[in-house]
Amino acid sequence: MGNRDLIGGFVRLHVLHHANSGPIFGIGIVEKLAFHGYVLSSGTLYPILHGLERDGFLVSRTEVVGKKRRRIYEITAEGQKTLILSKARLWELFKEVFEDELSPDTAGHVEKALRIAMVKASQHAGLSRAKIGPK
Repeated sequence: MGNRDLIGGFVRLHVLHHANSGPIFGIGIVEKLAFHGYVLSSGTLYPILHGLERDGFLVSRTEVVGKKRRRIYEITAEGQKTLILSKARLWELFKEVFEDELSPDTAGHVEKALRIAMVKASQHAGLSRAKIGPK
């Protein structure tokens, strides 16, 4: 696995995160990702979007805007579940990597917020509860 694979995972999480806030489209998400330091061409982004759609995390539709056709992507319930589980896993990694820099108060607040999000997701989408950390 190379750097490209690692960065691709971060990009997928960013895409799901932004789609969770509302519908996204190609150039719009390229611009949002550029804000986070990712420089992506449409030739890189569209296969990622298509893969997320194929895996059931996004759905798309075509809209006509002016004279252009635009493919709009929205997150699915499965995509939301995956995003929440990914956030929990990302938090566990973050805690491990930054254990010397984190205060116990910060860790506790984030874990509480993640537990609440997991409970809401399980109630909303039928997700079984996953343990995030000590209560």
